[in-house]
Amino acid sequence: MTRVTDEPALVLHTRPYKESSLIATLLTLHHGRVAAVAKGVRRTRRGHALQALARLNTDWSGRSSLVTLTRFESTSSQAWLKGDAMAAGFYITELINRLVQERESVPRLYAGACWAIDRLDDGATELEEVLRGFEKLLLEELGYGLDFSHDAQTGLAIDKSCHYRLEPEQGFIYSENSEQKAYPGSVLLDIAEGNFSNKSSRKAGKRIFRECLAPHLGPKPLMSRRLLKKNRVGGGVRR
Repeated sequence: MTRVTDEPALVLHTRPYKESSLIATLLTLHHGRVAAVAKGVRRTRRGHALQALARLNTDWSGRSSLVTLTRFESTSSQAWLKGDAMAAGFYITELINRLVQERESVPRLYAGACWAIDRLDDGATELEEVLRGFEKLLLEELGYGLDFSHDAQTGLAIDKSCHYRLEPEQGFIYSENSEQKAYPGSVLLDIAEGNFSNKSSRKAGKRIFRECLAPHLGPKPLMSRRLLKKNRVGGGVRR
């Protein structure tokens, strides 16, 4: 019997289980994505802590792919998102659910997901800036990160005054003209530094990361994208 105590966790998703229990999918600091049964919580107020996007401190036991939560407590950093911010939070958790393998330790991704949700909660950072930063980190942690600093063909440093096209499974290659699908070197260098504070880097990052994520997500659509589209109002977040 494996026992884990005092493990920080982010709730990705929950679903009813039997008459009074829940199955919670968690992203944890040291153990990656974990599915856990919380017995009897639907009959008590404790179940309110097991909501998507909630941050918990947890104990669990078990050896199978489905462990049993023996303790869970909300942390002081609980986020309460609404509207577009909530939809963006669900987008983050859905990406993790779809792309991260069970029990694969990803502490950097855990920290990045918590950072992103905190930024969505405080409202001080542009939503698309948060999403682009998280997508970049996710691809890197999955082993599919791109080199935004060097030409994939020549190995030379990206020149901010030139344009580059993205070649699948290779990277960015110098383009002799500023064709529609070519990206300015200055924008690629911003993305390399994780700088999405300007509209150009956010727009390019959205296109690049969506293209890179598509083969791994497969044909099944993301439900959170529909929610983002439904919630889109005026200058709200676009995904």
